[in-house]
Amino acid sequence: MWLAKTPLAALSRRPPQQATRLLVVEEGASPSGDYLLHPWLATLGVPVVRLDAHRAPPADALVAGDFVVVVRYLHPAWRRAIQRRRSALAGLAWFLDDDLADAAVLTELPAAYATKVRSLALKCVPWFVQMAAQWWVATEALAHKYAAHQPQVLALAPPAALAAPATEAVRLAYHGSASHQRELAWLHPVLAEVLAARPQCHLTVIGDLAINRRYRDLPRTTVLHPMRWPSYLAYTQQARADVGLAPLLPGVFNAGRGAVKFYDYARMGAAGVYAATPPYAGFIRDGVDGVLLPMAPAAWVEALLALVDDAPRRAALAQAARARALNPVP
Repeated sequence: MWLAKTPLAALSRRPPQQATRLLVVEEGASPSGDYLLHPWLATLGVPVVRLDAHRAPPADALVAGDFVVVVRYLHPAWRRAIQRRRSALAGLAWFLDDDLADAAVLTELPAAYATKVRSLALKCVPWFVQMAAQWWVATEALAHKYAAHQPQVLALAPPAALAAPATEAVRLAYHGSASHQRELAWLHPVLAEVLAARPQCHLTVIGDLAINRRYRDLPRTTVLHPMRWPSYLAYTQQARADVGLAPLLPGVFNAGRGAVKFYDYARMGAAGVYAATPPYAGFIRDGVDGVLLPMAPAAWVEALLALVDDAPRRAALAQAARARALNPVP
């Protein structure tokens, strides 16, 4: 009854195909968006702009004729911006692929997750109703439960991630232990530059929660939890890498290290890139079974980009390293 009296009611069912642009407000890329929402939006023939829900929208973010799609969670700054421009928008939709509009689900969720759902979804339900938002859902179960809002079930479409041709990945690895915090911090900007320049690169590092937080901003990066030696030995027996990294900064503790990373990376079939200091200097045969580099970020970026682009060289270095590991030479 209330909705029928508001002037926004006339806008509530306007199809997104009539919009000038589709502005998708989302908390970064996610399975919800990449698998379910964006493939369907791509079938509509309307330009799509993806916007970060965590960042406050610029003053000119919303213009007349835009259709705004909120993916799951609505942050306060975006709520205020949408409300100010609602009458000029071509439409507004809320996309749900989980049940985020029923307080009863909160008791089944972990506390932190429940808090997020309560503040960024559940509390926004009256606002979405007030703003005459369309409800877009991913399942018939949600459509049935929220039938009063006349939800639309989005038809499945081939996800772009599946339809895109496969690319030949280049796998980078740094398997430093907890004693390598300085090296992990040093490597971060180096790897950020490499990953930005070469989208075929994928990175694996080993680290604790602090390292996960430090590296989570890097694309195509996996942070593995530290393992006991038998588990690590089994993991590296089947895990493959193309380039293994072994930076080493000056220090009393580092001065006494052994060249164990050479054997880790040889077992993984990787071409190793090592700091040109002991224990690697004098052990690695530079350009034969590994690459020795000064601890200068620019040198590492340049060398890594060159290795990523030169598969035959990577293979030759890895083959020589494995042969030496199996048949040690003086």
